[in-house]
Amino acid sequence: MMNKKASQIGLKDTSFANPHGLDNDNHYTTAKEMALITKYAISNNYINKAMGTRSETINFGSFSKLLTNTNALLKTYEYADGGKTGFTNNANRCLVATAKKGDLRLIAVVLGAPTTQIRFNTAKEILEETFSRYQNKDISKYLEFYINVPVNKGSIEYYERKYSGSMQIPLSEEEYEKIYIKQDVVQKIEAPMYVGEKIGKYELYIDDEKIYEKDIILDQNIYKKRVIDYLNEGLKSMFKSVNII
Repeated sequence: MMNKKASQIGLKDTSFANPHGLDNDNHYTTAKEMALITKYAISNNYINKAMGTRSETINFGSFSKLLTNTNALLKTYEYADGGKTGFTNNANRCLVATAKKGDLRLIAVVLGAPTTQIRFNTAKEILEETFSRYQNKDISKYLEFYINVPVNKGSIEYYERKYSGSMQIPLSEEEYEKIYIKQDVVQKIEAPMYVGEKIGKYELYIDDEKIYEKDIILDQNIYKKRVIDYLNEGLKSMFKSVNII
């Protein structure tokens, strides 16, 4: 079930061999994919709240125990708001840390640190450096595009649409200036085609990294031209007004 969920959220370099995380040759992941797992996990309000809780007392009848979060950044770093520590003999000291400053929330991942202090210091350095370089940028102007595709033997001559959107993503100034567009749309629509069929794709890139994509989907049925349509076109051409010189 864990591997199935990993595949569903787009992980490609993660394999689970057990549910507890102890060392196993077939139990592995990457820093990037730990960040993706965390991003998915904190979309759950219960997990998000638990990861940011410094301490909590649990009660079992007459027995109670104080649980303390082992993520020291929650006490030592003002912007820290969650995360999870980890350790095994082979993995060494690991940490996923989340932090929020203004409207920007970040995830930092440290794997294989030799000491607990290096684990926390490195995560804090990553977060601080990223906060200094990145801010949410409005990329809405790049989400405006237009298509005009000829239709072959269809009930309409052209399929024409304007698209727009609104989005902010964290980018550095340098990255924002390097955004470019790739638009791949069919050269011609062969009727009939129906609502929901894909006729193209619109993508935004920074260097070779894709930061946004949108499939261009038909939002109306395009039927084949009928005999009556041909007759109507013929009549219209017969009665067109002409300029007499």
